Amino acid sequence: MDRENYVSDSNQMSGQSRSVLGGSLLMITRKVDPNDALAGFAYNWVKKIGGNLDTLYVISWQAGDAAGLPENIKVYFLPKNKFIKVLVLWKLLWKTLPQVDGLFCHMNPEYTILAGPMAKIFSKKIVSWYTHRAVTWRRRLMERLADIIITASTESFREAKYPAKVRVIGHGIDTQLFTPDSAKQTDGFFRIISVGRISPTKDYETIIKAIDIIGSPKIKLTIIGDVILPSQRQYLDSLRQMVDKMGLAGQVDFAGWVANKDLPHYYQQADLFINMSGTGSVDKVVLEAMACGTMVLTSNEAFINILGEKFMTEKNNPRQLSVKISQAVALTDQQRVEVGLSLRQKVINEYDLEKLAKKIVSQF
Repeated sequence: MDRENYVSDSNQMSGQSRSVLGGSLLMITRKVDPNDALAGFAYNWVKKIGGNLDTLYVISWQAGDAAGLPENIKVYFLPKNKFIKVLVLWKLLWKTLPQVDGLFCHMNPEYTILAGPMAKIFSKKIVSWYTHRAVTWRRRLMERLADIIITASTESFREAKYPAKVRVIGHGIDTQLFTPDSAKQTDGFFRIISVGRISPTKDYETIIKAIDIIGSPKIKLTIIGDVILPSQRQYLDSLRQMVDKMGLAGQVDFAGWVANKDLPHYYQQADLFINMSGTGSVDKVVLEAMACGTMVLTSNEAFINILGEKFMTEKNNPRQLSVKISQAVALTDQQRVEVGLSLRQKVINEYDLEKLAKKIVSQF
């Protein structure tokens, strides 16, 4: 394999200091690219994990952009063709596994399934990250192959066959990127934001209905995200039709995808973040909003022990949500700032990416 075709080494930050944990790891993740809307957060994960190692090798399942990473991080981008992709993956594994202390498979269970057997050949420890309520045959096979499974919450990894393997270590939010903005603009509108793919499981219709119930033209909603599957296009069309029928076209904006690195601005300018996700696992966008000092409301059951009842609302209950929104509107600017700062402190204390990176490396 021609190294120039698959490797991105960036030396611009070679002077950065690293921690003394040392060692070397191989990481497989979906995409390394700070400009990607869905997987952009992985770029900072790679950066922070690499900051705790002498060398971090990363295999990116999809093509991306690794510019700006320290020189001790070597990123290999796999080709697009699925058959060739797997062959190149195996070649990289054969070449790299003898040089590292372990294998970290991030997100998709397929990475553990494809790489696990070869890691066993070289007697390398396999640590797999999984945060989803779904219990599929792929997850079951991943669970068997992995030596350790790390997850964000107990709700993020259910029905474990090998509970002794599972470690709950929380999510990782870059609190230096996701931070409050003291120069927040005020224009008389109460701004609500929601972030995520456009899918029925996200229950955007409840937010729109709640705004219609309140009936105030001073409330604006921005929905950041788009459909992933063509079958979900109909759901997005139904939301647009609902907005038009309710006469909310001037208050509801479907903004489409926004790169992860650009999201802080949107969180910072919002007065309230609402997440009606039905995934049942800790959703990082809620934590990102909290890190930016933004008030949050969510129906996601995984957050009940993190936020308490005050910031929870029922799914498919626009009437209750409208009451919660009205209560947030009634707060003074200073009260919202104080609430937001307390939420940010919770993220710093429990979900900071620097701390998570050290927890991941410590599994090896």
